[in-house]
Amino acid sequence: MRTAVPAALLLQATVYELKKVTAWRVGFLVREIARSLLRPLLTIFLFQAVFAAQGAEQLGGRNLDGTVRYLIAVAWIEGLIFHDRMLDLAEQIFQGYVTKYLVMPVRCFTLALARFLQFSVTQTAVAALLGAGGALAFSGQWPLPVSPLALIVSLLLALCGSYCFLLLYFTINALAFWLEVVWTLLVMTRFVTLFLAGAMLPLSWMPAELARALEYGFPYWSIAGPAEILLGERPLSDAWTGFAVIGASILALELLRREVWRRGLARYGGSGM
Repeated sequence: MRTAVPAALLLQATVYELKKVTAWRVGFLVREIARSLLRPLLTIFLFQAVFAAQGAEQLGGRNLDGTVRYLIAVAWIEGLIFHDRMLDLAEQIFQGYVTKYLVMPVRCFTLALARFLQFSVTQTAVAALLGAGGALAFSGQWPLPVSPLALIVSLLLALCGSYCFLLLYFTINALAFWLEVVWTLLVMTRFVTLFLAGAMLPLSWMPAELARALEYGFPYWSIAGPAEILLGERPLSDAWTGFAVIGASILALELLRREVWRRGLARYGGSGM
């Protein structure tokens, strides 16, 4: 029976992941700038065209400036969310590498957790730099938090929601025990969850019944919910609902992750698939 993984081992793995991700500093900066700025800018141009085509001053209760601030806040918070490309578990399963976890005194999920911690540290630092730089360079349009407490609560919601995404992507990667193609499923999951999170379209633009239903899912409270609290569009007290939804999601996803991994490992031949 394996013993619990020492905190020192998790810390060592996290530091290793930090060194690895920042080894190519130019590529790291270019990737983060592109991911943090290019897509939000293209989305803003798209919504400007929508407002112009509709000839409307407001859509979904927001004017154009309010929509731009919302999109920037969503993109800023989305940068904190764990990405599906951060895991390579499915590739290890396909190539037969997972057998090493049968003899190593470390669980496979420990390394995934270390990668999550590395991601959270680096992305929080990137978000801080981007937030400060944006506020200085675009003082009129950049979304500023309504209060320091709103900023802290928004960050906590996003980081807790990011852990839900880690569990979800780990589980989907583990489906490689049964499936021949997992990458397509991951891409589809990312697209669907970003839509459910309000990252592609504000929930206020959706039918009211659909918008209310999406508020009971962890994707919304990982991205759009924190953005709305940050901007003062939702009261701080609503964060308790968000933490409750995310907490229940973490419990359900953790049970699912363990069961899928246990069943998959039991049928694994270790010779690649």
